Amino acid sequence: MNEAPDDKASDNAPSKGDLVRDALVFQFKLMIDGMRDFVLVPISLGAAVLSLLKPGAKAGSEFYEVVAFGRTTEKKINLFSVADKIEAKPEAEELPDLDSLVGEIEAFVKDEYKGDRFAAARERLSKLRESARERAQSSQPAQDEAR
Repeated sequence: MNEAPDDKASDNAPSKGDLVRDALVFQFKLMIDGMRDFVLVPISLGAAVLSLLKPGAKAGSEFYEVVAFGRTTEKKINLFSVADKIEAKPEAEELPDLDSLVGEIEAFVKDEYKGDRFAAARERLSKLRESARERAQSSQPAQDEAR
């Protein structure tokens, strides 16, 4: 009966020993993941260049094999598996993944290059500037007369 109110809420929480173990395993996985990324950067760039230089219409097999290997090792490392120990909390808003973000930036740059996206906004801004100039010029004689 001397249980603190937080004890019931934390019945499923990991122990301090589990926390220490999980923190150490997570750090180890971070190091392995970082080393894998460090090695994959030059290998993937080399494979991409090799794929581009390879004769034939189909380019990219070497590069995509490296990417597939990276995906496999990512699944094996399972960096954030320790998060499964806590209950999933509903997120207010799901963040888009990096591929979605890159796609949006790419679309923006393409639209800007075409000049489609901001043409109407630039035209409205130009009209507002002209209108402001006209108002400034028309109010200046009124100010001169008031003196």
